[in-house]
Amino acid sequence: MRIRTDHTTESDRTLMHATSLTVGSDSKPKLFTTPWWWRWALGTCFARITEPMATLALISLGTFVSGYSYGAFLVSVYAFTGALTATTSGKLIDRAARPRRLVMIMTSSSFVLHVALAAFGTFRLSLVLITVTTALCAALPGGIPGLSRSVLVKYADPRLRNLAFSWDSIMTEAGWILGPVVIAGLTLFGLPWVEVAAMAVTFLGVQLFLGPLVGKGRTETLPDAAETAPGSLWSYRTAWPGLIDSVSVGMAVTGIVSVLPVLLPETGASPAWSGILVSLLAGTGIAGTLCYGKAVGRIPLHITVQSLLTLVGVLTSVVALAFSDSALSVAVWVGVSGFFITPFNTQRSISLEASIPASLHTQGFSAQFALFGLGSAISAGMLALISGITAALLAIAGFALLISAVTHATVRKEIFRN
Repeated sequence: MRIRTDHTTESDRTLMHATSLTVGSDSKPKLFTTPWWWRWALGTCFARITEPMATLALISLGTFVSGYSYGAFLVSVYAFTGALTATTSGKLIDRAARPRRLVMIMTSSSFVLHVALAAFGTFRLSLVLITVTTALCAALPGGIPGLSRSVLVKYADPRLRNLAFSWDSIMTEAGWILGPVVIAGLTLFGLPWVEVAAMAVTFLGVQLFLGPLVGKGRTETLPDAAETAPGSLWSYRTAWPGLIDSVSVGMAVTGIVSVLPVLLPETGASPAWSGILVSLLAGTGIAGTLCYGKAVGRIPLHITVQSLLTLVGVLTSVVALAFSDSALSVAVWVGVSGFFITPFNTQRSISLEASIPASLHTQGFSAQFALFGLGSAISAGMLALISGITAALLAIAGFALLISAVTHATVRKEIFRN
């Protein structure tokens, strides 16, 4: 495989930055007061809430059709298929001659598929039909979460992208808070199809708010021939940390969340507290991201060094959780992990965006979501195969740190040369 590195010099970057500021930006850049921001924010909320909703909605539908085990199976099918197709879906959007039309087709078709899934489940049709439809529901819109991030890069003034990425991470966490809450409220109707139908509506929200922004945005003059012939995503070695780190954080998050129902009873607490602690993780993540957004301009470290140090903070929390012997200790370390996890998501997005051309952004950001899913699967496998929570969490932390540290070390020279 031919390895491509970014040989843009510092003077070139300065020129690119100066050029981008003269096109469609004012002397005092704004973010929250721009019309596109609120369209993007609403569209992103709809794009990020679907998967958290699916976790409970599909269990409910599957349980109604054939029992709890089938519901859990549908959740795994949905998550695995979405991760499997995310990069390809993002690549299609990047290369489409009319990306806005393609996004409209994706969101409309996804709406129809989810409505069909709700109907098939309601009438308890063939399990094969329901399973295949579930897979299609996740496969078709796999690139949508990555699309929202690439649209953000296209519109945000370069001077505000760190702040914008911080809010992108906050919205991801907010989706994991709000999604289960919405489904929990809809369960009061006692109709599983209503919950899946609510998932369908999210795609109309993406189409209404995010769709009109696709294919527009500020125009930047990039003196890099790679923009017209970007090559393979993986040929950009400096992008590797932003991609592989996604596996590591996926392992950490799944490890933390998955052990709570087992770990809490061992400390004398009810497993029902698991949901509250997951909300705590998301809440401290939002706080950590706001703090990072204010401090990032004053941190004298390269973004990849920042991300590796932040990952060490995340995995330290995982190790501490492994040895927690009280409910208070568990709560403290879950909160601490969240304080590091969400800023880490911001850092890996910044790192990837700076390492690849704009023509690969949707594909690259979609790959991050897919690799996060891969990390989740690896973590779940370790929890299932390794005896004992302490040993499993230590293995998760060790392997996550190993793959990220090796990746960062492998491309360190290219990153700092550029």
